[in-house]
Parts: sequence; structure tokens; C-alpha cells
Amino acid sequence: MTTRPRLAEFDRSVVTGLAAVVLFGLMAAVFLTAQFDQPDGFPAGLSVVKSIGFAMFDISAEDVIVGEGFLAAFLIIAIVLDAALDGSLMLAERDEGGEE
Repeated sequence: MTTRPRLAEFDRSVVTGLAAVVLFGLMAAVFLTAQFDQPDGFPAGLSVVKSIGFAMFDISAEDVIVGEGFLAAFLIIAIVLDAALDGSLMLAERDEGGEE
């Protein structure tokens, strides 16, 4: 019995490698042609760490960098961590008359 002729096997790894090279070239072209402005930085003489602490508790002062307040997020995280600690202690308790 005769079979129909088959084309040569096509190696798909060549297409994958070619796609990776094209993607690398595209990303390199975008990176090399990008233009950035000068960075602003932080004002001189102000403490960044102090400003983060003031922003965490939503306290305003004159000698800190103005930022968003995170008091609600801080309280929610504190409550969730407290609930996790309480749950772990409840699970860790042993009953007096329980199985050993």
C-alpha cells in the first residue's frame, strides 16, 4: 500500500527563537529611544523617614513632605493581624481531657 508524500518536518523551536529575538529587539529599541525628564527628588533638609511616619498616622506638620494618609490601612492591618494571632492561640490551646 502506498502512502501520500509528506512534507519535511518543520521545527517549531526556530519560530519560538525568532519570536524571542524580535521581542528582544523591540524592547531594546523602546528602551534606547525613551526620554526621561530630570528627577525632582525630595526637598532639601526634610526627613523622608519622619514624613513616612507622619503620613502613616495621618498627622500633618510643617517640616514634613506632604503625602497621603494611611491611618485607615494601618488600623485595618492591625485588626487583621490581631485576629490572626487570636486564632492561632485558639487553635494552639490543648483541652485538659482531650486525646493525647
